[in-house]
Amino acid sequence: MNHHRLNISYSYMVNFYLKHILQVFSSREAVFEWAKAIGRQNGILIVTIRSDKANGIRGRKDKLILGCERGGRYKSESKKSVTCSHKENCPFTLRCVPLSVGEGWKISVRCGTHNHELLDTVTGHSYLGRLNEEERKFVNDMTKYKLAPRFILNALKVRNKTNVTIPSQIYKARSTYRSSLRGPYTEMQHLLKLIQQENYVHWTRRRENSDILRDIFWTHPDCIKLLNTFHFVLICDSTYKTNRYRLPLLEIVGVTSTSLTFSVGFAYLEKERQDNFIWAFEKVRMLFKSESLISKVIVTDRDLAMMNAISVVFPTSIHLLCRFHIEKNVGARCKQYVKKDRQEEVMDLWKKIVYSTSVEEYDHHLQQFEILCADIILFVDYVKDSWLTPYKERFVNVWTNRVMHLGNTTSNRVESAHWRLKNMLQTSFGDLCKSWDAVNMMLKNQICIIQSSFQKTIKDVEHGYNSQFFQNLHHCVSRKCMKLIDNQLERVKIVGTNKTECGCSIRTTHGLPCACELAKLQINGNAIPLDSIHDFWKQLSIAHELEDEESLSDYDFSEELEAMKAYMKTHDIISQRIFKAKVREVVFPHTTSILAPPEKVRTKGAGKKKKEFDTPRDPSYWEYVDASQESAKARQPSQSSQRSARQQSQSSQHSFKTQFPTYIRPYIEDIVDVVADGNCGFRAIAALLGWTEESWALVRSQLDKEIGLHKDVYSNVFDDNVESVRNSLKISKLGAQGKDKWMSLPDLGYVIATLYNVILVSLSRNLNMTFFPLNKSPSKETFGQSLLAIGFVNENHWVQIKLKSDCPLPPTSQKWKDFCSDTAKSWEVAYAARMKHWERIDPSFIRSSCISLNED
Repeated sequence: MNHHRLNISYSYMVNFYLKHILQVFSSREAVFEWAKAIGRQNGILIVTIRSDKANGIRGRKDKLILGCERGGRYKSESKKSVTCSHKENCPFTLRCVPLSVGEGWKISVRCGTHNHELLDTVTGHSYLGRLNEEERKFVNDMTKYKLAPRFILNALKVRNKTNVTIPSQIYKARSTYRSSLRGPYTEMQHLLKLIQQENYVHWTRRRENSDILRDIFWTHPDCIKLLNTFHFVLICDSTYKTNRYRLPLLEIVGVTSTSLTFSVGFAYLEKERQDNFIWAFEKVRMLFKSESLISKVIVTDRDLAMMNAISVVFPTSIHLLCRFHIEKNVGARCKQYVKKDRQEEVMDLWKKIVYSTSVEEYDHHLQQFEILCADIILFVDYVKDSWLTPYKERFVNVWTNRVMHLGNTTSNRVESAHWRLKNMLQTSFGDLCKSWDAVNMMLKNQICIIQSSFQKTIKDVEHGYNSQFFQNLHHCVSRKCMKLIDNQLERVKIVGTNKTECGCSIRTTHGLPCACELAKLQINGNAIPLDSIHDFWKQLSIAHELEDEESLSDYDFSEELEAMKAYMKTHDIISQRIFKAKVREVVFPHTTSILAPPEKVRTKGAGKKKKEFDTPRDPSYWEYVDASQESAKARQPSQSSQRSARQQSQSSQHSFKTQFPTYIRPYIEDIVDVVADGNCGFRAIAALLGWTEESWALVRSQLDKEIGLHKDVYSNVFDDNVESVRNSLKISKLGAQGKDKWMSLPDLGYVIATLYNVILVSLSRNLNMTFFPLNKSPSKETFGQSLLAIGFVNENHWVQIKLKSDCPLPPTSQKWKDFCSDTAKSWEVAYAARMKHWERIDPSFIRSSCISLNED
């Protein structure tokens, strides 16, 4: 123990003793604060050990016993090494009592010594770092407005230089504040109470035969007004990582005349199934004041369940698909199927197809696309089967330009709304109350910005539109409207009054005068008439009346109230109690019996290092493809490393070649290695098909789909082991795969040959096999590309093999017979070879064998 430090405690005792005789304190609080201050100056923390107040009961007197915080001993039976205590039975004690004569308090020292070293600093001390009332109120306010704890702590220290609060105390204060807001209510009761306080419109529904929440929908009253004012276009999309229950959030947005996005409604759904979407969209439909206001255009991604639900709830609305996501998906497939030097040309032609302005132009560009990609049949089939044939009317210009979509052909607006909401949320580990709070704050900001944009349009006139030509539009239409008209004026210089060149698409899509109309007005010296502008652009307020005399009469509840009274009179006490509870849940939502859904826990897979509850979305399929392309590009070596790589390649090629039987080696022209990551077999197949090696995941997916479509056929091939083969194709993550996910032959050999209509040759040290398609044979024109050869080396790795086509081979030799027996594993092939007396290896040999087989 440091005796010098203890001497300070003795001097402290003497100083303290002298002062208590000379000084009288006004109150109990004054003496306590003085003692704490003196103790803190000397590295001692004074706490209350015991206190009492005179209340008229015998034996009760005013007194205050103070001591060192390290006095006493910690009483615990726990022997765990992780527990600890700062108590050391320190004897330091002060006694404070009122003066016997007059008013005030005096202080006396019972024991002025300590049995421990004094504190060098009080920073991080839990007791001294406690928040006072003013600081606690400040923390509560900052918590309410989503300020991060680290910023709250910095603000406290700026306000009070002596503050020694630590981060954990800020977190505890925030947690206490949130708990105090909820009080005795459950999560759902508190949520519905908040919704009712802010006058939100909401619906809920339970799981079948349960009180657990299934779906919930809510929207703000001002959002309903905006919807009925700007009802022409709705944009819908789901997002994730917004709550601890991992419920997907369906968000629906619209667009105002000032080109700002407003939220229509929010729905947390149990699952993204058609039934859940139908329920949510039915609630959206109920928000429209009349059937005539139902949105004419709805934009979504290609979510089949959502698309089916929209067709059920909004059968008369035009449904468009997001052009941005379609282009990205096509681009991702292009990078997998098409060689790099042709990708830009292919995608340029794709864009011409999408932006075709007439059916003739569309057909012409599509024909050019088919010719350009004639050697990439899989890519052409994907584009046509997945997008053009079923959905071209929903994203190609020639059809979308026939509806008033106000320029909304993508789901970018709702994606941006997701981003704003997640900025408010900050974490995906919050409950539904926290999600609603973030939505509420976002909506208030959103409505304020929209109202400001209306006022700016009404009050101000931009200098660029201050000419006589726009004079009828000033203060009557939005700035966005004038900007679109100004863009058409630029086109006047090119198209003039020629209606064919103009196309007049903006008249249909936006309800605005097109270039040829404006040209005629300029020639006649007329200003733009206000009547030529669609009413949508003239709406500059959200004060939409949602009530009228007719609607008030429709919602008279007198009949229902009489029926409720009659029900209560004619039923027993149990039925009345149940009925009353249901009515109370409607009138007083905070009494609901609905329970929050259980938290979903991951039961598979190892723990991840990245944050489990971050709000940013997971990458899309096309983003994975782009990332793999970039990583492949980054791995490209320099010229010097390329030379060394070639030397290593030649060395590895020689070592690979020695692992095949000697009678096969003369017929191997080249061996190409692939990345060894457990996907090497699929990488080799992808590369041999003319794709990039990074398309291995696509090969896995297509093989699994092929087996699923023809399960009855392959069950005979796999000896009823179909599911285990399919499980080997399914992966839970990108990157290296375990042995159970490797490509195995002969199981997958027949699937590869049949799916891609090729002949697959597999070579190895001990076993050589050839696989033919089960239901067809390769065509004459493409047979040269229909022979794929792979090799199994090192007992754990697949490589690409290129076979020679002009190497002599005696047809009657024993080696030839062994080759046919080991490689083909088919007596028909060997028999056909002997009958034809081939003298040279040629790919057409195997094809002729297949033809003879088919003919037999």
